[in-house]
Amino acid sequence: MRPQGFVRTLLAVVALGTAAASAKTITVQPGDSLWAIARRYDTDVATIRTLNSLTTDALKPGQVLTVPGDEAAAATSVVVMAGDTLYDIALANNVSVEDLIAFNDLDGTLIHPGQELALVVGDKVPEPLVVKINVGDSLWVLARRYDTTVAAIAAANNISESATLRVGTQLNIPGQYAASDTDLGGPVPMTIVVGKGDTLWALAQRYDSSVAALRSANSLKSDSLFVGQQLRILPGADIAPTRAVTPAPLANDDESVMRWPLIGAITSRYGYRQLRVSGSNFHSGLDIDGDTGDPITAARAGTVTFAGWHGGYGNLVIVTNGAIEYYYAHASSLNVSEGQTVAAGDLLARVGSTGNSTGSHLHFEIRVDGNSVDPLPYLETHAAR
Repeated sequence: MRPQGFVRTLLAVVALGTAAASAKTITVQPGDSLWAIARRYDTDVATIRTLNSLTTDALKPGQVLTVPGDEAAAATSVVVMAGDTLYDIALANNVSVEDLIAFNDLDGTLIHPGQELALVVGDKVPEPLVVKINVGDSLWVLARRYDTTVAAIAAANNISESATLRVGTQLNIPGQYAASDTDLGGPVPMTIVVGKGDTLWALAQRYDSSVAALRSANSLKSDSLFVGQQLRILPGADIAPTRAVTPAPLANDDESVMRWPLIGAITSRYGYRQLRVSGSNFHSGLDIDGDTGDPITAARAGTVTFAGWHGGYGNLVIVTNGAIEYYYAHASSLNVSEGQTVAAGDLLARVGSTGNSTGSHLHFEIRVDGNSVDPLPYLETHAAR
């Protein structure tokens, strides 16, 4: 009879041989550990160490490892379904919201049914995030702030992990991307500090959010939290406008008569737009590029219910048709007055850059019963250029 120790050794060798025969390669991501990878791929640390001839448990971002499992072609894109949010798609495909925004050149988190999203970086490499060092910053502080590791930041900048940072110098943050500029402001999502006993589920309940949204908005790779950790909170009311929906039909009799208010490139879409790594703004309309003086025409018939200066909108025209209001903002001059009836295609104003604006364009909004909706699906469905 063979001794039990021999049998155990033989079984381990057979198991390892089986694992090696059906193995695949993975790339270590910032924050990964052997233990986390073993759990993710339903194996154990010892097997991974043996397959890769590792002498320590230390890993570096970008390192390629062999793990048990069949090598399958990884999905490179996904098609948005009705009801999807960018947060759900990010979580389901093990990528961050920042990755999806950067890989697809999205202006925020708004998506549409049928839209194809790339899950991997394409031909155009996104610009990396560059941060300026402030008093009190260290590699450890930056790693915690941007959900990465000291080793990853050090490797990305070719410096030592024990380096002392000089105030005013700049560092690249791996896995984070430069944010786009915007011209119309909005609220920055709340940032909270994790307390003792807090969990993602409890925080999601407390702030009317979801675990998926919190994980994706903060690029979390697990549900684990630590006391003192800062999290961006996206309430449910903030997530709802970014859910992919098919536009409802326009409710009034002349719904088939609709025009684009300005012909030009769309420079900013409706929805949440990333302003900087620690926040985002909600953009309640559609920005269409134009030159100062270009004609702005009525998208639909209605009555002019406002024509004048309105804060950050600058010179604004509002045309009302039943329960639907159409906003035309940042005009250089106005060509209509309150109480006037207009038809689709009538001249309302001229393109400008008044109010909270950084360049000549039209900011166009549609509001139904006082609530803003994405204008683009309505224009694409109902309007002729």
